[in-house]
Amino acid sequence: MDTGIETFDTLLEGTEYSCITIGEKGIELPSYLMQGIKACGYIVRNGVSESWYWDGLTIAKNKRCIYFKKLPLFSITDLATKKRSQALALVRELAKALAVLPPKFLDLSSGILPLWRIWFLTDGGVLILPQTLADLFSSCAIETTRAFQSTGWVHYDTHKPFTLCDQMTQFLYFAILGFPPFLSGETREDAFRPLPVSILPNLQLPEKTIDFIDDTLKLSLTKQRDASGNQESNAALSWFIEQTEGLQWNLEDRDEPRTRDSYNQDPSCGPFLEKQKKRADRKIFWRKKGWIVASVVAVVFLVVWFTGSRIKASLTPPYTAGMSDVQIIDEFYAGQTELDIQKMEASLSGKAKNPASMEVTNLFVSRQTRQAYENISTQIDPNKWIKEGKPAIPEGTYLYGVTDVKIVQTGDNVYRATSTIYTPYSYSDDTTNDEEQPSAAHAFMYSYQQVQEFTFGVSKHGWTVITNITNISVKDLGRFEVETYVPASKSLIAEPSTQTPAQQ
Repeated sequence: MDTGIETFDTLLEGTEYSCITIGEKGIELPSYLMQGIKACGYIVRNGVSESWYWDGLTIAKNKRCIYFKKLPLFSITDLATKKRSQALALVRELAKALAVLPPKFLDLSSGILPLWRIWFLTDGGVLILPQTLADLFSSCAIETTRAFQSTGWVHYDTHKPFTLCDQMTQFLYFAILGFPPFLSGETREDAFRPLPVSILPNLQLPEKTIDFIDDTLKLSLTKQRDASGNQESNAALSWFIEQTEGLQWNLEDRDEPRTRDSYNQDPSCGPFLEKQKKRADRKIFWRKKGWIVASVVAVVFLVVWFTGSRIKASLTPPYTAGMSDVQIIDEFYAGQTELDIQKMEASLSGKAKNPASMEVTNLFVSRQTRQAYENISTQIDPNKWIKEGKPAIPEGTYLYGVTDVKIVQTGDNVYRATSTIYTPYSYSDDTTNDEEQPSAAHAFMYSYQQVQEFTFGVSKHGWTVITNITNISVKDLGRFEVETYVPASKSLIAEPSTQTPAQQ
């Protein structure tokens, strides 16, 4: 099994040392990890810990290595091969050793204890390397090695004090199946659901041992809290040690561990792994491509909604249904005065164009913007202004609207409408008088006599509609001044008072 790391003994200046490989001899070591005082590790035998230090760096067997006083070591990865028959006893020994070490030394900030920190002594005991060496190994490792030695053992959403209990159980799983339970991307995508030990065929383990492993790896957060409380993670190992006290282990050693892929051909495991792959692929698809599907669905929904709305609108009679042609024209001009584009176009056929559409839209947006930000209603209806005796208007407002509408029928379904329109700006291209200023407390307004021709028809649903509007003529009635005043309040009412400032 290629674990990306190995140990061997070598002679350096006539003295025999043990080595642990970091990487190829030409690998560049990160300088920030090579500074300061060497951190110590610990050797634990029979519940007693002693400090341990590595000596230095060297190149041996064409590998960059750390070296230290000779120790008879073997890796924890041997649990899946030549130490498989002793796995339960070794993992329990590891748990007891970790329980006596300082929590700060263990440094479980990543959620697990990386494998390259854990070494067993052949004559009994455990060596735990300092985290600084684990960082050195990690920085020099390729991604697959880093996953096997470290990140592949992280079980997310585990109660923090329970993490070491969970990892010890993962070691037992690893010894049985030959691979870490959560290393596979498919398992991690499938809510960290490992291949159950219980479905393995011809497994020579008692049911109690199998159930303990399967149940612990899927233990709920509530039960994890009950088991570990708020203890330090290594102190909580007392639960693991107690739970595994009576378990039996009678597996045999093997030369090579089985791979996860090899279980795909197993009649009892293949169906589970196949379904898991489908679930994982589906989750990956939705995470990576789900936004595309969502966008398509949204577009389809909008198209259906828009089409449905248009169909519904086309089947709904306009509010002018039942009115005479003259009344419909009056409503058109009323809509223009109110800056209500929907009212203006309620009776227009699909092909008819509203000649005042752009002007009304721009004035409506301007009015609503100032209403929202300044609480000022800027438009004054000239019909009301004339009726009230042409009083002064609030400063910053203007006259806009259609008055004096006279309608004459000129042919079958054809009418000519003559009206006066008041605007705050000139329709003329003549800029001669542009620089003129109105008198103090006055504002310029403009009025025009407009003549428009309306043609009517009947829609396919039987409603009277305007099929065409033609501008016949526009006559300039002149520019005039309107008296203005500064209102006492910045908030202007829609209908101006007939009182002048003097009267107020």
